[in-house]
Amino acid sequence: MKKLDTSLFSSGAEFLVLSKLLSARIESYKAYEKQEGYDLLSVNVHKKLSATIQVKSKNRLNDSSFYLNKDDKTKSDFYVFAQTNSYKKVGDEYVLVSDDEAPPKLYVMNIKKVDELRKIDNKGTPYLLLSKIDNKEQYLNNWNQIKDFLEIEY
Repeated sequence: MKKLDTSLFSSGAEFLVLSKLLSARIESYKAYEKQEGYDLLSVNVHKKLSATIQVKSKNRLNDSSFYLNKDDKTKSDFYVFAQTNSYKKVGDEYVLVSDDEAPPKLYVMNIKKVDELRKIDNKGTPYLLLSKIDNKEQYLNNWNQIKDFLEIEY
């Protein structure tokens, strides 16, 4: 069976996170060139503050395992773990999932928390399992962490 190309899902996840940041009144921009360690940049121009954000997406329904950037890469200030729930596998087929069936979930964590929760696989690659995190709902759509970091009033 042919492997599913998820590059469009991943790009869509970055734009989904960008739209949520903007809707939360956090001025943000997508990095269109390959920036090491981040996909989005949020700013408070009045206080000359910025936050780098790495978006990691899992697109299969209810997949909660996310590979992280290796330690030799620049670290972002925040990760957003996007469970897009875009497709499921039925037999040998990939089937798209509607938002009504399983809406996307976006978990926002600062780098300190990610470093605290991360694990290392047998190949030396860091990863995070959302399903193993107690009270993970506290990170769901928690854009206020970024507002606090940028000293944006709300």
